[in-house]
Amino acid sequence: MKSLTLVKGEEMNTKVAKKTLHELIDRIEDNELLNLYVKLLECEIRKPASQDFFKTTEADLITRAKASIKSVEEGKARNIKEFKKDVEAWKKNRAMQ
Repeated sequence: MKSLTLVKGEEMNTKVAKKTLHELIDRIEDNELLNLYVKLLECEIRKPASQDFFKTTEADLITRAKASIKSVEEGKARNIKEFKKDVEAWKKNRAMQ
């Protein structure tokens, strides 16, 4: 299978990139990871063309902070110990043996 890693200055053909992504996705069995990819791709499709996922302007940071506060207020948050425990369990399960 062809690697998705691009050499600086090279662009992968869209058809090849999509085919490679499909092949990689078919090999992933981690449901949580797949759900994260779905959310990321949905965000990419829904965002305006001018919006950059990794923007860090002051206005973007304020918007993200407000969204985070709203999530906490709606109970869509976990405490840090619980989060770290889940991350460590995920890393342990993903480690090569």
